[in-house]
Amino acid sequence: MEFAHISYEGGTGKRSKEVETYNFHKAAAVLAEYGFDCIRLADDWQGADFLAFHKESGQTLRVQLKASLVVDKRYKDDQDLYMCFPLDKTMGNWYLIRHSRLLEIVRAHAPKWLESDRWKKQDHYFSYTGGYRRSKAVLDALEEFSYRARYDHSGFRECATIEKRKANASVSL
Repeated sequence: MEFAHISYEGGTGKRSKEVETYNFHKAAAVLAEYGFDCIRLADDWQGADFLAFHKESGQTLRVQLKASLVVDKRYKDDQDLYMCFPLDKTMGNWYLIRHSRLLEIVRAHAPKWLESDRWKKQDHYFSYTGGYRRSKAVLDALEEFSYRARYDHSGFRECATIEKRKANASVSL
């Protein structure tokens, strides 16, 4: 049996739940490398999409998962809610940062975002178009909150076995 690669880029509407599931697994895989065990919640609980338990500190984080950098007025008073979002999905780079700290960074380095109609009328600002990538000051300020994948699939025994089987073509999957 062969499986085709699925692209989750630009998934919205009825596919948005699929994209959220995909993003959770990608983020959880990266955070696992830093000692986190992530548990996805069926429904938002106190603003969180998932919980991240750190094996060494014993701290459990409430985390809101986003597809990009997002600040939202409904989270502004919650000092314990973390935001998790990718910088560049193709590189496996993710950020994990308290929403309150993220809002401080945006105020300091991209104040125009908080003057936008989206922020004033819709109570949030998101940068799906990559606007934060163009703001070097925001990127620099966020650097300390980045988590980067350090693995590739060749490190997994199962994947190496599958590749070996494909190369030998003696075993059909």
